[in-house]
Formats: sequence, structure tokens, C-alpha cells
Amino acid sequence: MIVELEGFPVYASKIEKAKEWMQFLKNHQAEVDQTLFAEHMQLEHIFSITINKQFYLCWYSNQTETGPDVAQSLNPIDQMHVKYWDECIDMSKPSLKFKLENTFQLPKKED
Repeated sequence: MIVELEGFPVYASKIEKAKEWMQFLKNHQAEVDQTLFAEHMQLEHIFSITINKQFYLCWYSNQTETGPDVAQSLNPIDQMHVKYWDECIDMSKPSLKFKLENTFQLPKKED
């Protein structure tokens, strides 16, 4: 299982576009969910946070294995996602990479 949490800085001039992006994903929930199979994704959450006036979009994910590069996908939802990413995410700034320290979960019930 691969568990990741990483935050990516959004260009200051693209915060509204990033919010539009998140709304696009919400509006296409079923189609987005269908893309997860190819990415070996069991769960994906996207959070936002502002730190020292820098707005970030943060991805939390659980994957069974590393998936293919979404930028290579022919799926229209993935292509729109990549288009928003390229327009909004400032790759010239460092991302926030979180290190997993512990995992806690409910134990399985015995029958």
C-alpha cells in the first residue's frame, strides 16, 4: 500500500481557477471515480490550505501500487485535470511532502 500526502503551490493569480478545477472534479464525481482503477487508487482526497499567504492544493491518496502517469492518459477527465494542473500549479516552488509516521485503524471484527 502506498499512502501519500503532498501539497502543491498554486500560482497566486490562479487561485480562482484552482477553485474552478475543484468544482469541475466535484461536478464530474462519477467520471473521476472511474479513472481511479487505472491509477491503482483506492482513495484520494484533495485538501486546500493557505500557509504564509501561499495557497496549496494537497492530495492524500492510498494506492495499491504506483499508477501510470496521468499526463499520458487519453481519458477526457484526466486530460482536463492535467490542463488545470498545468495552468494552476507552480512547479517552480517546492511542494509540501508529508512523511507518514503512523497508521491507526479499527481492527477487523471477529465473526
